[in-house]
Amino acid sequence: MAAIPSHLTENPPRSSAERRALSHGRGGAGNIGSSTTDLEPPSLDTPHLKGDIYTTGRGGTGNMAKNNDPDAARRAQDVIAAPRRPSNNDVHVGRGGAANVFRPSTEDLKAAEGNGDSAISDDVSVTDKKKDESRGLADKGKEWLFGRKKN
Repeated sequence: MAAIPSHLTENPPRSSAERRALSHGRGGAGNIGSSTTDLEPPSLDTPHLKGDIYTTGRGGTGNMAKNNDPDAARRAQDVIAAPRRPSNNDVHVGRGGAANVFRPSTEDLKAAEGNGDSAISDDVSVTDKKKDESRGLADKGKEWLFGRKKN
């Protein structure tokens, strides 16, 4: 039987209340420090918007609105992801490497079959009516000023 290392038998066990070295970031000695406070897990409750103005989207003044109705403000900040159709191929996530490749099994593929019926298709062509609706204000102004071009 192997001998127990002396550093494990000579030092008394540490209390969990002692400060420990914490590592933050991607590595390196500059990212190691000690904790002075007990770490509490963050609350996962939905936050309440308390300010007079709330923001949505990525930023900019166009995404700011007055907080007259807290329920509407909360709904404006909640984002529902568009449904996507499942992939039948390997799925790559993260920064790369073999550990970031997911290969669905045949059972997974059969279970996902039909779930993508309401999903957004990547290869849907836009009709002429949709093209007309998606024109910008500048394009509409040019048409009004110069007349519509005949194709």
